[in-house]
Amino acid sequence: MAQVSDVKIDFSVDNDAVIPLIERLQGALSKLDKHVANLVSTRIEELHQANDLIFHITDFHKSDMHIQVFSYPTESFLHMAQAVFSKNYEALLPQSLSAPEQE
Repeated sequence: MAQVSDVKIDFSVDNDAVIPLIERLQGALSKLDKHVANLVSTRIEELHQANDLIFHITDFHKSDMHIQVFSYPTESFLHMAQAVFSKNYEALLPQSLSAPEQE
């Protein structure tokens, strides 16, 4: 009967692509009018509910049994953040409100 030795897996998360963006966004939000900040908060919640805020890529290194997870902002999150940074708050509105009606 063969005996299996203890298997240890090392796990790490790399948030370097996400944390600076979130910190910068938090700084911008603290300076916004309350109504605009609420709009941004609502937009972030919508992205979160749609699972369209941050995506993860997992890399497994078999040689040293290391799993690394990389976190990245989604394109939707980047567009929302860009709208805040460029003060294009109209881009944060739902499309039904921001797009002019066409007849």
